[in-house]
Formats: sequence, structure tokens, C-alpha cells
Amino acid sequence: MVHNTQKHYRELVDLFSRPGEIRISTFDTPNFTGFSDAVLATVLTLFDNEIAFYANDKKDCDELQTLTGGQCHGDLAEIDYAVVKADELTEGLFENVKAGTLASPENSATLIIEVVSIGEGHRYALKGPGIKAENILEMTLDPKWMKMRTERCKEFPLGIDLILIDRHNQMTVTPRTILAEVM
Repeated sequence: MVHNTQKHYRELVDLFSRPGEIRISTFDTPNFTGFSDAVLATVLTLFDNEIAFYANDKKDCDELQTLTGGQCHGDLAEIDYAVVKADELTEGLFENVKAGTLASPENSATLIIEVVSIGEGHRYALKGPGIKAENILEMTLDPKWMKMRTERCKEFPLGIDLILIDRHNQMTVTPRTILAEVM
């Protein structure tokens, strides 16, 4: 398990430095959640007993809490991570998660969102650090959520990061430093 989480962590770091690049997770562990294996791998890699997280489903909340020691929390302003499926997203989630402060921009939330598909769907043009000119990312995430994410990231270094994962264990990242335009 330790080697798997180390490898998965390295993949996440690489994805944060190469926004819009797509990787397939090969993390293999028993999964009793309603999420894909790559979502579970990301949770097992990033969560510990010092984080607070949100998951919409009580069963998933309990399972992730048992596996990681993290605390499932209902107050969105207090969470470090939200683990949700794209169809569970709400405006309240984007508006209420913490985006850091000027003194501590790292105290912001990361949303781990499971989408139906990465590689097909809506097209987004990504620009910013880690991208030579422009990366085109296709995924089934509704454009209104990317627009809300862009709004939350307007006052850099404040903002939220998105880790996007599909049911086929494909992963990509849009960090707060990136401008994501709907095409």
C-alpha cells in the first residue's frame, strides 16, 4: 500500500505541474465506496487524521473516514477536501469552500470531482504556468462549474484546486494558477 500511495502521489504532483495532462491511475485496492478506484487512491494518498473532508453520501463519508482517519464534516467553510461526483455539485459547494487568505493561501480546499468521462464532452482551453501555449481538455464536467471555479480563482494566490477523475481512472488537474476558458 505504501508504494502504491507514493507512486500515486508522484502522479498527482506531476499532474499539478502539467495542468490538463491526463494520466491513468493503476492503483489497486479493494474499493467499497461509490467512487472509482482512482478517486479512492487519491483519497488514500492525500487524507490523514488532520484533515476535514466532505462527501455527499453518508456511506462514502463513513468508509473514507475509516480508511484515512480524516474527519467527515458538513461545514463546507471548514473542509480541506470535497469528494463528490459531478452530478452532486452545487453552487453552494463552490461558493462556500475556503479559498485561503492572503496571509495563508495554502489554507484552501481541493475538490476531487468524479466526472463521467475525461477525453470527451465539453472543451476547455487551459493557459498558465506549466503549459507552453494552451492545452485543450475535454471532459463531461458542466461548463458552469468551470466558470465558478474561475471566479473563485480570480484573486490569485487565493482559489481552489480541482482534481478531476473519471470512472475509467483517468485523472487530470486544474490548479488555481490556471485560466480555464470554456470553448
